[in-house]
Amino acid sequence: MKRFLPLIITLALGQALQAQKMRDVFAAMPDSVLGIMTKNNRLDCIDFIENDMEAKVRNRFDGFSVLKALTADYLDLQLTPNCRVEMKLLPAEDTLNYICVARTYSGPVTETKVALYAPDWNVLPEEKWIPFPAYADFWETNDSVDKEEVSRLQHLQDMRFVTASLQPDDMRLTFVLQPGEVDKEEAERMKKVLRPVVYEWQGKRFVLVDGK
Repeated sequence: MKRFLPLIITLALGQALQAQKMRDVFAAMPDSVLGIMTKNNRLDCIDFIENDMEAKVRNRFDGFSVLKALTADYLDLQLTPNCRVEMKLLPAEDTLNYICVARTYSGPVTETKVALYAPDWNVLPEEKWIPFPAYADFWETNDSVDKEEVSRLQHLQDMRFVTASLQPDDMRLTFVLQPGEVDKEEAERMKKVLRPVVYEWQGKRFVLVDGK
């Protein structure tokens, strides 16, 4: 029996870790990942939202952070008025869940930074887990807009800002190109030919949906 004990303990530990939920990850994450929320802040948010209360706490900057959604594998946090954080647990083939974190910063323009963390909260190199979309990937022609018009619209974008979002009910990561500083008419033309670029988690990396 003694010789099987280490194996039993290992299997039990593995099952417990595999069953880890977003609430546990959020509670135990290093303070450095979010910067302005302490562990007590995060624990209070979890307690509030699980008791159907507004999950609003005063953070280290003396402002308020609000946990808006918390499921088994997803989190939506308004860290500051100008920073939204989404987190998603992604099952892996060779380890515990990875943690995808999308930070969206708003201001004069809106932009998202996406990072993937290993279970120990080390950041993984981008080339290991996603081929980020190129500028051309966001554009498509259709019956009303030809290639020349698309090319013209592309050249109007001096500054290129991209937002990204995670989903509570699937493993997709969606990127959207934000129109630059153009007039209303040009912005409307852009909407006709701009499309989101969607990836889906496949156990080791995000893969472009439908090969587009």
